Amino acid sequence: MLQDLKRKYAHFLLLGCLALKEGDKLFITANKEVEEFVDLVIAEAHRLKIDDIETLLIDFAYQKECYLTKSYEEIITDPRLDRTKYNQMAREGYAFLSLSSPLPGYLKEVNPKLLSKVQKHISESTKEFREYQDKELLKWNISAVSNPYWAHVLGLENEEALWKLIFSICLIDEENDPIQLWREKLTKLKKRADNLNRLKIEKLIYQNSLGTHLEISLPENYLFQSAEGQNIVNMPTEEVFTSPHYLKTEGIVYASKPLEYQGNLVEDFFLEFKGGKVVNYGAKKGEEILKGILETDEGSSYLGEVALVDISSPIAKTGQIFLNTLIDENSCCHLALGQSFAECVVDGLEKDTEELKKLGLNTSKKHVDFFIGTDDLQIEAVLKNGEKKIIMENGNFKEENL
Repeated sequence: MLQDLKRKYAHFLLLGCLALKEGDKLFITANKEVEEFVDLVIAEAHRLKIDDIETLLIDFAYQKECYLTKSYEEIITDPRLDRTKYNQMAREGYAFLSLSSPLPGYLKEVNPKLLSKVQKHISESTKEFREYQDKELLKWNISAVSNPYWAHVLGLENEEALWKLIFSICLIDEENDPIQLWREKLTKLKKRADNLNRLKIEKLIYQNSLGTHLEISLPENYLFQSAEGQNIVNMPTEEVFTSPHYLKTEGIVYASKPLEYQGNLVEDFFLEFKGGKVVNYGAKKGEEILKGILETDEGSSYLGEVALVDISSPIAKTGQIFLNTLIDENSCCHLALGQSFAECVVDGLEKDTEELKKLGLNTSKKHVDFFIGTDDLQIEAVLKNGEKKIIMENGNFKEENL
């Protein structure tokens, strides 16, 4: 039964998410811990007559050993840690399937400054790939895959229990075709995004009992988007999202869930903004990791995304914090530091970086989501005509105001 669901999931990722067809090219990236599932995806791809397949399997154990025993120069010149294959695959027109299977806390012994420095190098070395991605010039998808270590950290009985949660939130365990189920869900999300666009919002005001009081202004011609498009880039997905004006965020925001970042955890943290930039921050755990994110480049201390998600989403209803950004960001409202989305302003995909920046979109090598939704979060929209509307109350959309 479990193996059948894994095959169904692999089939859905290829056809339902990436929308591949016979003769397409596929590039799979994953941790070595999930190599068995990678093999299953490859077998399913061959069955669909997708035969040009490349892989990049990341060995976390080797990576950790390098971080603990080698210098920065040795690490960035180690061919086993090289990521420039991403650029090659983008140039050659491969579809990207990234299988997200984190090892939360696995790199906690690593010097956070070294980790941040290496991650900055990796971001710089894969700039070409990210440009293809940002301009929607390639198909890509990131989806969750279970592993024993992750299941153990979450306190679950075994790896199978985590698989069952993933299948549930991705609608794989339903009797109906998941492709059809997701088409229906995406239609609803697109309608929600369209309603937000019709409101002509000037700024959003966030408040909750954690202490969040944040005002985020939107660009003149903002567009809320959903996952509807040439393919589904995140699985699961429950969000509608846009990019803020990167110079116009004021106030303080408190994270509502831990952030898993490159094998480390950042917990109980806050960010304070002035003129769009983070001017103060703190964390009870992982503050050096947070500092590394903020200091990646000039743009990493400004916001690049505003995403709205009901606190009663199917993921939130599981009651599980997954310690995985892909899943946790779709359980509640979230924001992201770093790179903005060109598609989140009118005709944005036709504009270059400088044109987008003039419109208020941020530029960075990073895009790091963090979670702020709570069951008492209120978001008020101030419209361009001066009217005010509560669009989220107690963490959920107030549909009558959209």
